[in-house]
Amino acid sequence: MDYLVLQIEKKRITVARFNISGRTSELAGASTVGLEDGLALGEALEQVAAGASGNPRVILCLPPEMFAMRTVSLPLDDLRKVREVLPAYLQGELSLPLDELALDVLSAGNGAYLALWAKKSDIRAAIELCRAAGIEPQVITSLPFANSFILGVPQECALYDGNALTILNSGRLSFFRALDPSSAATTIPATLSALELAGAQPPPRFCLTGFESELLAESGSLPFAAELLQAPDGTGNLFKNEQTFQQLGGLHAVALASQAGALPDFRRGELSWTAGDAKIQKKLLLTGVLAALVLIALFAGKGLQYRTVNADLLSLNKSISDLYREIFPNRAKAVDELAEVKGEIKKLAGAENSSGYLDLLKKLAEAKGNTINGLYEAEAEGRNLRLNGDARSALAVNYFTAARAPLRAWLELGEVKSRPVGMVTFSLTGTLREGSK
Repeated sequence: MDYLVLQIEKKRITVARFNISGRTSELAGASTVGLEDGLALGEALEQVAAGASGNPRVILCLPPEMFAMRTVSLPLDDLRKVREVLPAYLQGELSLPLDELALDVLSAGNGAYLALWAKKSDIRAAIELCRAAGIEPQVITSLPFANSFILGVPQECALYDGNALTILNSGRLSFFRALDPSSAATTIPATLSALELAGAQPPPRFCLTGFESELLAESGSLPFAAELLQAPDGTGNLFKNEQTFQQLGGLHAVALASQAGALPDFRRGELSWTAGDAKIQKKLLLTGVLAALVLIALFAGKGLQYRTVNADLLSLNKSISDLYREIFPNRAKAVDELAEVKGEIKKLAGAENSSGYLDLLKKLAEAKGNTINGLYEAEAEGRNLRLNGDARSALAVNYFTAARAPLRAWLELGEVKSRPVGMVTFSLTGTLREGSK
């Protein structure tokens, strides 16, 4: 993911862009815009916005003197829950009303949390200034809050980066104080002594980073040993030289903390970043409009199909009515012309079959001869015919069956039964062929 980190100081704006993926970091570019010679902060931000491209996550680091802190102890392990109860916990403890403050929190370890706040008016002014310049930040924080993510920083130390003094315990930020570089040589020892008097364990090491810190280390004005942080081995691809590390190491730490979800963000509540939500809403609106168009097109297509089918049905009904009037010109209009026409066709088919049955029975009567006493029962159903009769003997029945060859119907001899008087009864079944006469 791309991170565009802006650090605002009194004399300059430092900008760095990092591409961080997993454990790999790449410096995509960096620049410094001076605020001297009458250049306003808004104009400097416009220059930064003009050089930005793509859609990076913009993080604005405001000067640390705009923020304050207090250590609190809460029996909670979830930062989200700590953020929810923090306003009630600090109620009446601060000089300013909580409604005027933007709050966030960092875990300091051992059940302790570092409550951080700034004035909403200051955060809102910074947002409006950046928005007017065309580079609205998604996250607003300060550089010292990410000092524990500086590459190579000791887990237990006091660190001065030219803007603020921070104390790290077990790799967690437990204290910070904004300092003026011109008075840092005297303020740092006094601050460390005050912390020791308050019962805090003095840090075993004192480290410096940044340009102003490098000058402080060279001056030898501190009453204790101070070591200048060096770029760790293996970071040559990220920081080309030691000077780049001193200038951009803190900004890189901000990007790492943001990726890890451990960076305090003061754009919360009414100050939350909504540009991303607006983009999502615009995409959802576009998707909804397209879906509505698809549904309209679908219903329009179905409507056209219904109209076409309805027109075909009306045309077919008209054709049936015309045909009915041609067949039965003297009849009144029927309720269902098609059903009446079908009924008449069935009647005609039945009459044709009856004629065929009569012809078949006539030929059977001619073929029975004197040996068949009579054909006394006939059942017709469609083209199927069943005959019952009696004969003098079974042999006579066989002769009669043999004589059926000239007939144009398929006949099959059924059951033959003997009677006490010496005669037999028999049955024949058959199917009338098409065109039988």
